[in-house]
Amino acid sequence: MKIISFGSMNIDKVYQVENFVLPGETILADGIQLNVGGKGLNQSVAAARAGACVVHAGAVGEDGAMLTDFMKDAGVDISQIQVLPGQSGHAIIQVDSTGHNCIIVYGGTNRDFTKEYIDKVLTEKGEPGDVVLMQYEVNEVPYMIRRAHELGLKVAFNPSPIPKSMEDLPLDCVDYFIVNEVEGAAIAGIQEANPDYKKVLEILSEKYPAAVIVLTLGDAGVLCKKGEETYTHDIYRVKAVDTTAAGDTFCGYFLAGLCAGEDIPKCLEMASAASAIAVSRPGAAPSIPLYQEVVEFLKER
Repeated sequence: MKIISFGSMNIDKVYQVENFVLPGETILADGIQLNVGGKGLNQSVAAARAGACVVHAGAVGEDGAMLTDFMKDAGVDISQIQVLPGQSGHAIIQVDSTGHNCIIVYGGTNRDFTKEYIDKVLTEKGEPGDVVLMQYEVNEVPYMIRRAHELGLKVAFNPSPIPKSMEDLPLDCVDYFIVNEVEGAAIAGIQEANPDYKKVLEILSEKYPAAVIVLTLGDAGVLCKKGEETYTHDIYRVKAVDTTAAGDTFCGYFLAGLCAGEDIPKCLEMASAASAIAVSRPGAAPSIPLYQEVVEFLKER
């Protein structure tokens, strides 16, 4: 059982700032790093470092060797990655003194998926029981969901960034929703500023009763519902340095646990611990821990 990850890959320019820049304001950054990132890359690296067999599908430009080299070193199968004309995706990231971030993403070659390419990857690499993971920094997501479902593969969807319209998404085909509080509320159709997240979980579960719903809530931990069973897990408190890849780390580790046959409480525990380690380090993909680091972290708790 493996994970086929249709995901973005970005070259990240990360600026350390005291506070986020305001409209019309010019500020000086305290530092800069050039990192690899992108939600898809982060999720693939996290799943691979957690021990899963991961095939990454996507595209880079001629400037993308640092992205593919990093993924290969992390244990990701990069045989399906295309090199296309143009620029790879990239992101401009501000990280403030509290470790929070704000991000501008340019899609680049991440937006060059074709239906033919998607079909090729799914038919050549997909096997019954495999999990197909996707988020929304790439194009053709509705088609990916439908085709993976038609081929009998499991669909894991992290709707980030939130699409402008949910109407075109065949969400009935999704087997695993991995969403944060904002994404979960949007899919549930709730527009309140501070909704009751147990209510969000119930609505999602009622709308998609065959799916596993994982709702991450930042400092409030995580809620999960599978059928009639509801699970919770608190966060592990650490000093936050950079929260950029926290959600992606959680997503990759959670799915890797499922692929390894772990039960949901164990998957939530490992994913929560891995994301805690990630936020205690700078950078996106470079902050994602190895499996043994997570094991040691939990032993110390």
